[in-house]
Amino acid sequence: MKKDKKQFLVTLHACAHWLHHHKLRFISRIVEIFIRLVYTATLPAAVTLGKNVHFGHNGLAVVLNPLSRIGNNCMIGSHVVLGGKFPVKGAPLLEDDVIVHAGAKIIGKITIGKGSVIGANAVVLTDIPSRSLVAGVPGTVKKSGINIDDYREW
Repeated sequence: MKKDKKQFLVTLHACAHWLHHHKLRFISRIVEIFIRLVYTATLPAAVTLGKNVHFGHNGLAVVLNPLSRIGNNCMIGSHVVLGGKFPVKGAPLLEDDVIVHAGAKIIGKITIGKGSVIGANAVVLTDIPSRSLVAGVPGTVKKSGINIDDYREW
């Protein structure tokens, strides 16, 4: 994917987010439902997306908590879940340049540090420092001080 080309999914979300922010929640909800039907993704309008966020396979089966925040230049694979952990209010924060591979689950009010990579099918339940490679169930740091450019697809 070229960085200057936005995915239609991201454009739809930006529209829904703007509508939600301007108290036009009914119309915003219609856009959310459209995203759900066309992309099979749960991408609430309240989610904050940074610039140049890319969803692999057009966000196939991605489920995001409305309180989730995703930084700039992040890549989210298919079947990823960014979820809350009841009864604690909050959801994951992905800082800039984070890559989350297919099937990963990031649960709770936690922060994934800048330039980190979450491996496929990892289950992350704790804060992750910047520039870390995480894998496993539960997700643990396998390598520190990584260079995100070694893992980036574009």
